[in-house]
Amino acid sequence: MKLLTSIILLLSTAICLAQTPYENAMAAALEKMQKEPQAAAQQFERIAKVEKKNWLPVYYAALANINSSWGQYPKEQTLATMEKAQEFIHQAESLSPNNPEIMVLQGLLNTCWITYDGSIYGMKLSGPTTALYEKAYAMASTNPRVVSNRAQWLMGSARYFNKDVTPYCDGLEKAVALFNKEKVTGFEPKWGLQGAREAQKDCK
Repeated sequence: MKLLTSIILLLSTAICLAQTPYENAMAAALEKMQKEPQAAAQQFERIAKVEKKNWLPVYYAALANINSSWGQYPKEQTLATMEKAQEFIHQAESLSPNNPEIMVLQGLLNTCWITYDGSIYGMKLSGPTTALYEKAYAMASTNPRVVSNRAQWLMGSARYFNKDVTPYCDGLEKAVALFNKEKVTGFEPKWGLQGAREAQKDCK
């Protein structure tokens, strides 16, 4: 039994040692995303300063700041996180142009701005956000984050105008099926299943 335990410990140590500093840092930052999005954003920003040609660290830095921009903090702090998210989205776009994953982030951030002040940003960003999701969907109709967030955006728009949301429930069903089939390698985006399932509650 002691021999088996020793072998397991040695194997675990070998696996940890085999990881690069980039992999260790990314894994640690992703682990912080749920409970400490701002700490995660700062860590992703530090990684991005080293990995200057890699779009993923700035992508996750943007996502972490978006996760802090839904009104759970004071307005001044929300404004700062939204502005920071936009900076990271621009950086990610420069590293990976026409990337549907990054388009989804821009759509989410636009929604944060509308939530922040609908009287200013509602009319300004609604049309461009719809167009952005349609562009992403035309490019990647089997990407679960594209399908899910497009459907959620269209449902939110329908709800705002007191229209039926059920025409978009098929999109959420498709997204959940795509999430369940998704096979992700490395640190490629894989979030979104929980949000799609939460949105499905409006379809019942």
